[in-house]
Amino acid sequence: MDKTHPSNVTCAFLDINLEQTNNTFIASILTCILNAVFSLITVSGNFIILRVIWKTQELHSPSFILLFCLAAADLLVGLICQPFFVAYQIAELTDNFSAYCVLKMIQNISGWITTGVSLATLSGVSIDRLLALTLHLRYNTIVTAQRMLQAVFMFCIVSVTVVMLRFWIHPWIVFPVVVVVASFVVTTISTLKIFQIVRKHQRQISQQKQSVQSNTVNVLKCRKSAVTVLYVYGLFVILYVPFCATMFVETVTGYTLTVKIAYDYVTTVVSLIRS
Repeated sequence: MDKTHPSNVTCAFLDINLEQTNNTFIASILTCILNAVFSLITVSGNFIILRVIWKTQELHSPSFILLFCLAAADLLVGLICQPFFVAYQIAELTDNFSAYCVLKMIQNISGWITTGVSLATLSGVSIDRLLALTLHLRYNTIVTAQRMLQAVFMFCIVSVTVVMLRFWIHPWIVFPVVVVVASFVVTTISTLKIFQIVRKHQRQISQQKQSVQSNTVNVLKCRKSAVTVLYVYGLFVILYVPFCATMFVETVTGYTLTVKIAYDYVTTVVSLIRS
């Protein structure tokens, strides 16, 4: 099963190692099967979520626009990232390098873009819940659907721009690291601020139980949303630790066969969790 290939082949900004062994073959087959199966689950599940939000007029609010964006990003994972992962693995196994290069670039670019949009959207959800608590009655006039759509559009533009910089800037990895750290800091600060408001409100409850009862429900809902976002974001970051560790090893050792196999597995795990 061992195959050797010319070592001087290049594919834009991607690192290439076309050597094939039994281990790379097994990794390719296993990850292809997993991505193919979960691609269908990802597409069907997120399509249902998008359809429900789109068809239900009551859900056409700024908060649900963010959830719609998050589901749309995950839908693209199932429509583009996972199928193209399978496609470039097959192209490599069949020694079709020209197709392999194009397919892997599409998978790599789309994967980073959808990740960037998802991280930005999760941060947006935490900020939205904080604004709902701090703005009170002014929330509906300041946080409108149109402004939320503009924010989502900005998330997409920034993500695409950052990823496209990879064609010209090296080391490019600095940019996604900055984005991930900034997003995590924003999400954490927003959530901690919500907790502070909730604690302050709970102290007021003992003094004015009846007058603040209705507002208490809204505060607790915002706290629950913030906790959920923080858990999801924390899980998101934890799952990307193996991927980041693999990238770090690559910078030290180069794109070895071990690194190549590790990329196959960690990329698959990230895609499966997002499904």
